[in-house]
Amino acid sequence: MKTRLRNIFFTLVLILILNLTLTCFVPRVAASQMVLTKIGQIETSDAYDLWIDTDLDIAFVTCGYSGVKVFDVSNPTNITEIATVPSSLSGYAHQLVKYGNLVYVGDGQGGLKIIRFDDLLHPVVLSQYANDYTWDVEVVGNTAFLANGFMGSGDRLTVVNVTDPAAPVPIGSHVTAGDATDIEVVGSYAFLTTSYAGFTVFDIKNRTNPMQVGHYEDESAGNAEVGDLEVVGSLAFLSYWGKSFKVLNVSDFSNIEVLSEFNESLSTFSVHIESDRGLAFLCDQELGLLLLDIKNPEQLSEVARYFDGGKPCRIDMADDLIYMTDQDNGFVILRIREGILPTMDMELVILISGLSVILVLSWWLKKSRMSDHNTEGI
Repeated sequence: MKTRLRNIFFTLVLILILNLTLTCFVPRVAASQMVLTKIGQIETSDAYDLWIDTDLDIAFVTCGYSGVKVFDVSNPTNITEIATVPSSLSGYAHQLVKYGNLVYVGDGQGGLKIIRFDDLLHPVVLSQYANDYTWDVEVVGNTAFLANGFMGSGDRLTVVNVTDPAAPVPIGSHVTAGDATDIEVVGSYAFLTTSYAGFTVFDIKNRTNPMQVGHYEDESAGNAEVGDLEVVGSLAFLSYWGKSFKVLNVSDFSNIEVLSEFNESLSTFSVHIESDRGLAFLCDQELGLLLLDIKNPEQLSEVARYFDGGKPCRIDMADDLIYMTDQDNGFVILRIREGILPTMDMELVILISGLSVILVLSWWLKKSRMSDHNTEGI
């Protein structure tokens, strides 16, 4: 009899431990993950940057030596090209920005190219301001800010008055520590990536005389070229060509601090931030498109990945669609959705565990009575 009671006791303890274990490790809310699915693609060589006009369902895509291409994306599963603006003889279309009916292009050796799109089918090149090698351009009102720099070329921030887009006029400049390849204008400040020399911050309140107010250069700058930079509030998101991705606190330009680093990327060409979703999209030319959860900027985690063998360059987003340029696959459209991973609810776990205790206890009591009855018979 003592043996049976001891067995019952141990069995109940085992069930209790199992119940507590499940209670601790099964989440109350179902887990989720991001699912990326390709729904459209069109081949185009050297796809580099893009701008999506959601009102017109039009994509403007820079394609290197092929210039700027215009695509109708009203049906994402059937992308159609509707116009092309060739590069100049020495040009290479890098990054672009659309402002009103004008598209401003960093055209490599061709400098700054301004294209009018009153008629999408018949674009008109208004001007080609050929100063130094131009990678990127930002436009604020009637002012264009250019990131200039290449081997043997001038490395600088150039400020251009574009009140008359047919006749741009340079009004200011500032030499940078390295090749200026990417520019981000936030309020009265311009952030420029400067090749192997990190990034530099300029006060641009006086358009004719930009003033350097901050600079960030870490220990890896000597062997990792800075690729792309996005600034959101007091945070800067910095990618490295051939290396990693960092989040920095830029609230104090004199003391820029690294908050976190994602070292699992291999060749992060660019970064795109979706603040509402709390996501960073890294275009890694070795691993594909990586999605990082940045809700806690001090603790980054990968939540999804898309790779089809290509070399993604840059993305833009509208609703649940991701528009992506890819050096190998051209212009690609992905759909993003949230998939639910099935898990057991907490209450269900407790109910099942309680029923298990009752069933096991009933079985042991029945077996105990039968054993006692057999003993009495003997």
